[in-house]
Amino acid sequence: MAREKRFEYVYAEDEPIKVYQRAGSSFWQARITLSDGNSIAVSTKQTDPQKALRWAHDHKIRIEATGQDPTAKTFKKVAEAWLKAVDEEGSKSAAAYRTIAERYHIPYLGTYKITQINQQVLAEYESWRKVYWTKGPGSKLGKEKIVRNGKEYTRAKHLGSAEKAYGEDTVLRGIFKFAVSRDMLPASQMPVIGTKRAKSAKTIKANRHPAFTTEQAERILAYCNTQPSLPKNIIREGDAELDLTPTNFDRLVFSAFVHLVLGTGIRPGGEHVLIKWKHFREETVDGVKHQILKISPETKTGERDVRCDTFAEAHLMGFRVLSNFRKDDDFVIADQETGKPVVSFKRQFNTMCKALGMACDTHGKKFVPYSMRHTYATLKLEKGVNIRLVANNMGNAPEVVHAHYGHDSTVNRANEFVSDLDYLGLKKPKAKPKKRPPPEPSD
Repeated sequence: MAREKRFEYVYAEDEPIKVYQRAGSSFWQARITLSDGNSIAVSTKQTDPQKALRWAHDHKIRIEATGQDPTAKTFKKVAEAWLKAVDEEGSKSAAAYRTIAERYHIPYLGTYKITQINQQVLAEYESWRKVYWTKGPGSKLGKEKIVRNGKEYTRAKHLGSAEKAYGEDTVLRGIFKFAVSRDMLPASQMPVIGTKRAKSAKTIKANRHPAFTTEQAERILAYCNTQPSLPKNIIREGDAELDLTPTNFDRLVFSAFVHLVLGTGIRPGGEHVLIKWKHFREETVDGVKHQILKISPETKTGERDVRCDTFAEAHLMGFRVLSNFRKDDDFVIADQETGKPVVSFKRQFNTMCKALGMACDTHGKKFVPYSMRHTYATLKLEKGVNIRLVANNMGNAPEVVHAHYGHDSTVNRANEFVSDLDYLGLKKPKAKPKKRPPPEPSD
């Protein structure tokens, strides 16, 4: 027995279009077969079948002229699916990505079909984003929610920048790539996102952190190698004296942090917190032993080997003996009570700079922990180490090291300008003859 028809169709003449009504609905639905063979179903919002056919005919023309599919997912649905996928992958950036998408992208682009978003729409979004905090939705916020270390906090609104952060383009690009990978968007329709403007040398120089000089770096190491005096706690046990003065572990951990960054050039925060004792190993090259540190693949620029300077190696190995957490799987820069990595040393760093009387460089720029990474690069370049090797050790491209970390100046390298060319077209000055002492008077 033949199956009963689900709908009564009304067909268009000479076109692969048919319309029908669902039970309980006064509107006619249309099923349209496109020129490429794909079929779509859509509501015509018409109550008359002939008007519905005409509407479907016009709609077919619109689709094939613009390449837009009305059955495509909305940007909001794609974004939420992508955020869910990122969260399930266990990405550390999942919370930050969600904040960006829900604050900026979804409110503006959410109702668009993913296939409708082109360069013009993105240009309109850019204009909306620039006034987000002054005239847009951000201007109406009293408080905002932030997520840190997996916990959600509410705080007074912090005005954001009118300029997009790099992460905003990363999130938007991730959403569109997800749509392409899930066949929600043809690859040919993916818009160009985040064309990055090159920063001028003047802007880079104005924004980069200052570096310490060799003399300043030596003073920092001397400060770290001298423990502050604490009240002595000495008791007698028979004929022997026992020194029970507590060790200043905060100072020891900070000192290890300083030696580690100054001796390797690694990134404070993003890289030092993941380092464990097992990440150090010894390698011999042409009979010379070197301490090599393996940086975690979870960091900004991924896994790499870093050569550790001798002064830092010696200090860290001595610190390991004193540390409460010295096993291979323990964190190196660890809180001595919990064993968890210490993320920030901003307070101790500022105290040290103040004690040494060098809170700022000669141009008035404040020194920060990241200045030690700049110092590492600058001192290596001044010693003539190949910039490509310095870049490899730091996890950067040579161009980045040259632009951001080369703090050479005509003052500290002035002696290198002296050459015979300084006297081009001039007579080379002669050394003045030494004055002879007057002859002694004769008898």
